[in-house]
Amino acid sequence: MANAPDDPLAAVMRTLQGEYLGEAPERVRELSAALGRLRAGNSDAFDDLRRHFHRLAGSGGSYGFPSITERSRLAEHAVIGLAAAGRPPRHEDLAMLDEHVLQVAAAFSEAQRKYDRGTDH
Repeated sequence: MANAPDDPLAAVMRTLQGEYLGEAPERVRELSAALGRLRAGNSDAFDDLRRHFHRLAGSGGSYGFPSITERSRLAEHAVIGLAAAGRPPRHEDLAMLDEHVLQVAAAFSEAQRKYDRGTDH
């Protein structure tokens, strides 16, 4: 049984999940900082945002948190679309990106609650 308390692989995975979730505040700060740079007119911040969302899209599911992957992937695609538009982001674009950052933060919070309860992810 994979979830048995004495399963060493499950114990290792749970430890890794805890470490991953412990990094959540820093990951959200990175997203917010990149968005702040974009808001200040730094178009290179599109690349930073895309890279941060891409990393979270890849890692969330690997750690057993598919909602982090799903929300990050949606955000990554939004950033790619805005960057491809070849124009500075508009107010509504920035508001949409703000919402994506909030959604990723909410996914981390949801994952943390499930982790704390010891329930399946």
